[in-house]
Amino acid sequence: MAEHGLLQTIRRAEIDLLRRHFPPGARVLDLGGGDGYQASVMASWGVEVESIDVEGEGSDRFFPVRAYDGSTIPFGDGEFDMIFSSNVLEHVRDLPRVFAELKRVARLGAKHVHVLPSPKWRFWTNAAHYPYLFRRFVLRRGAGPFEISMPSSFSESVQRRGLLHSLKRALLAGPHGEYSSSVAELYYFSARRWRREFRRHGFEIVEQYPAGIFYTGYGLTPGLSVGARRRLASLLGSACNVFVLQ
Repeated sequence: MAEHGLLQTIRRAEIDLLRRHFPPGARVLDLGGGDGYQASVMASWGVEVESIDVEGEGSDRFFPVRAYDGSTIPFGDGEFDMIFSSNVLEHVRDLPRVFAELKRVARLGAKHVHVLPSPKWRFWTNAAHYPYLFRRFVLRRGAGPFEISMPSSFSESVQRRGLLHSLKRALLAGPHGEYSSSVAELYYFSARRWRREFRRHGFEIVEQYPAGIFYTGYGLTPGLSVGARRRLASLLGSACNVFVLQ
């Protein structure tokens, strides 16, 4: 598995697990569509997909992604049979606003399917932080397919952010989502916390289950097959959880 294709391979394996939730002909809103890859897969199943992302995020590389302001979803009331997101809600600051908008554009009884990173992903990504630093700054190998943009050298980081910030970033992995720290995310990514959030905003949890694939946020082992990642998930935990709501 080539490193440049790792992210698409992982995302394809995750969404293939969800195909039973997508009846042919359903109109689906893909929230946070990114480069449109998963939207293109859903469209190949015979569903009608509208993909949106905050302005500047959607590159339309695989499927058209409409830019929106991150607040008001640009569709009318009750237009969608399904709502889908993958690794998106942890990046949302105003969850009440987004949940209200998702309920507004969904028809009565619509299914909402959200894939979210798990505490196991956060734990193993924290553990992989130090091997990543060694690979990136000592071996001078390129960035992995999952991680946020980082400076190419420690000296560049010091120049841009200052010594204290750079030392902190070297010693501790930064947060992935809209939370205070990578340690706090061990709680915020928990299934218990998300179940409470969904219920608090009026959703019924129909199903919840692990996606059953192991990976970290640094992509240190791009050569692992999906089968190997599934076996690792049974030992080390799934990187994501799936929530099916109504």
